[in-house]
Amino acid sequence: MRVLLLGVISIMAITVLSCTDDSLSLPGAESTQANDLQSTADLQTSPPAGTNDSGNDTALEPTATLVIVPPNSTTVVSPNPDPTQPATTVSPIVIPDATTPASDGSSYPTKILYLDEVWANIWLCKDSTVESADLTASGTQICSVLTEVVGDNFVINSTGIPNHDFESTPGCCAIEQNQVWTIPLEPELSNAEPVMASERGAVAFTVTGVAIYGPEEGPGGDAVALEYEYFVEDRQAVDLGICGGHAGPGGEYHYHYDSNCMHWHEDSQDIAGYTLDIASSVISKVIGFALDGFPIYSSYEQDQSGNSVEVTSSYRLISGENGYNGIDDYVYVEDLSNLDECNGHFGSTPEIPEGTYHYHSTLTNGDGDLGFPYFPLCYKGTVNEDNYRSTDLGRGVPPPRP
Repeated sequence: MRVLLLGVISIMAITVLSCTDDSLSLPGAESTQANDLQSTADLQTSPPAGTNDSGNDTALEPTATLVIVPPNSTTVVSPNPDPTQPATTVSPIVIPDATTPASDGSSYPTKILYLDEVWANIWLCKDSTVESADLTASGTQICSVLTEVVGDNFVINSTGIPNHDFESTPGCCAIEQNQVWTIPLEPELSNAEPVMASERGAVAFTVTGVAIYGPEEGPGGDAVALEYEYFVEDRQAVDLGICGGHAGPGGEYHYHYDSNCMHWHEDSQDIAGYTLDIASSVISKVIGFALDGFPIYSSYEQDQSGNSVEVTSSYRLISGENGYNGIDDYVYVEDLSNLDECNGHFGSTPEIPEGTYHYHSTLTNGDGDLGFPYFPLCYKGTVNEDNYRSTDLGRGVPPPRP
């Protein structure tokens, strides 16, 4: 992925600098051959978290561009500038210290302890298994989650099947996995620069143990933009099911957006009549965990007055683009919403009323358009390498050139 950094280096004049990063992308990319399935015998156990949908280790060439400027800058010349559009204000990547000052001058804690009792009831399919129907294949699969503490880690074992009926779509068909996710018992923010999450592979997992993938589909387009017909996918047949997910080769069901189906009505798996409007009733719910261990909350939360508000992303389509090129078609815009470049922020949650850093799923951006990147796009904490087949954690954000 190419990373373009633009900044101001003088007081009286603005000079635009750029640098690129040609390091390899994460293993765990979504296969460009959605129907290249393995034999039934090979599919009884899923590949390790972080492998691509075809079960191979092949890394993809970087294709993405993030546009960032240092503090005190007010304008940016973005890729493919449109002279009819106003200049865009974007923000730098800022790494919090051990604690980050809140707007009222206090400091939010940056540690979370998952052994606290308050976290015990967030898991679904843990106390009893749930049988969910694949509406594409007309069969059923079992949702099951087991958790255990191993040393300083929290280990989640799951079948990778959601607690609601689902659609495998053309990647048919989902099968039960032997999925293992490992996160720190006490995740902490890193003082290093954020590590970019996978564009097409697993970036997180849900409280039902189901994989959450990056925003791109197999050929490299934005899977959600495709679903909303922003462009025509002429490289491979791709479709998302009603709950924002589908199955890939290897039978791994995974989400690309939303995932609030799991909290719609917890006493039934039936998704007949489900619409995204239902998501507004899912307020401040933990829907999963990023691979650095920090929680991901739903798209709606309560503000300081107790009102339900939608949390929106800070990414916008570059003028003239439509998502066909995946994350290359987006730019992070400061103050477009209250989420940072990783799709997270500091604030109070039901589990941590005093506030902490956490991510959100996003359905829309601050303009009311697509909510790219939908889930975390990068990690503010340290990623446990056990979630990947290799130790290549992807492309970090390089420092500006002097």
